Amino acid sequence: MFTNSLFLNLLNRALCRLQNSNLAAFFRDSLLFCRIDFLIWIMFILTIISTSFLSSGAIGALALIFCILNFFRLLFKKGETVKISKLDVFFIIYFLFIIVSLMGSTLFLLSLKGFFKSVVYFLFYFSSVYFFLNNKKKILPTIFLIGLIMSYESVVAVFQHFNKVEALAGWVDTSHMSNENQLLSRSFGTLNPSNPNLLGGYLIVGLSSVFTFFVLNFAKKDKMRMGIFAGLFVLNIVAIIFTGCRGAYLGLIAFFGLLFYGLNFYVKKVYGGFKNIKKRYKNILTALAVAAVGIIAVTPSISRRFASIFHFRGDSSISFRMNVYEAAVRMFQDNPFVGIGLGNLNFREIYGLYMKTGFDALGAYCVPLEVAVESGIFALLFFVMFIFYAVYKAIKMFKDDAVPFFSRVIVFITALTIISTMAHGFFDTVWYRPQLQIIFWINIAILNSYILESRKLRLVK
Repeated sequence: MFTNSLFLNLLNRALCRLQNSNLAAFFRDSLLFCRIDFLIWIMFILTIISTSFLSSGAIGALALIFCILNFFRLLFKKGETVKISKLDVFFIIYFLFIIVSLMGSTLFLLSLKGFFKSVVYFLFYFSSVYFFLNNKKKILPTIFLIGLIMSYESVVAVFQHFNKVEALAGWVDTSHMSNENQLLSRSFGTLNPSNPNLLGGYLIVGLSSVFTFFVLNFAKKDKMRMGIFAGLFVLNIVAIIFTGCRGAYLGLIAFFGLLFYGLNFYVKKVYGGFKNIKKRYKNILTALAVAAVGIIAVTPSISRRFASIFHFRGDSSISFRMNVYEAAVRMFQDNPFVGIGLGNLNFREIYGLYMKTGFDALGAYCVPLEVAVESGIFALLFFVMFIFYAVYKAIKMFKDDAVPFFSRVIVFITALTIISTMAHGFFDTVWYRPQLQIIFWINIAILNSYILESRKLRLVK
């Protein structure tokens, strides 16, 4: 197995020698190193907060500083080792195919820019795993911070919707509207750039963070806090609807699909099925579902936006995406093994050879298709394996009675994040933005820290 390979053993032996060297002792005695854990935590917090308002470059710079500080800690702190799970194996192989794609790109310099962005995300993910392995008590505060930011963005989104603040981007086809009441005022939050689709994806990737605290307080039977977080959760959902992002709507459907699967499992295990739970809980669930459907049905702007998902060529925005999909498929067919190279600049240059006149695009508007076009079929294969294995492990740990309740809640929450984000990613590529990437990889890192911890416990036993 890769995680017990000779390579990993040699790497950790070399790391051990370095940690016992005079150079390591010199660094450990420095004032910077004495405060390194605090600095890492501060940079981590700043990186998360920055996703709500800073530019992509600034977010990436903060994330990179966080990675560098973690790297120095790993190199010079005694007893630190490199740990890799099976989940990481899929990710590493996927990344190796990205490198192959870079080397084979006909536009190497443009692809190199996209590759550097991927490297930052790659390093941030592994740095976050390392951080959580050493700071398990920081997981809940991290989730709380993300939930707090999502709640703030939701308040802003609701304000923008009712005040009809005009988005700088976010096309809505008005050709089939009978009156202006069917036009949805799309919210975009405080994100940079101001884009409703970006906010929709951002709120989807952070939705489960708010839900976490509802579940934990429900388990504690703290009615006041449970009510507060239930309200914030509903507010987040309303804000997602107000973005008008149809990919985010599909993400919501995926979120609740997996949530009901988990709820059904829990009710069967604890109560023996829904027939045995208290009637008032059944009535509350039924009332919430009916209210949600009713609000959408009686609000013309929202119901029309939902219905437009199925208009296909009848909606200009969807028709545009379908043109991009057709061109992207042909790009993949011409470059099936190593792809065209990385990044939206590289994509745009090559896409010009395939596009229909007047339909320029910076991406494939579909994450799996984007991976296939940029890096080829093998990169797509291992990317899909990585995602599926992450969800599989999360659900497996959620069902395992040997796993503590708190850990089971957290890993299931990460599965909700992965599923909903990927459902959104089937119809948009804002997933590649650092605002989403940072929150997404934090969730994967939290899950992987539990996977590595569970493996360690099995070895001890």
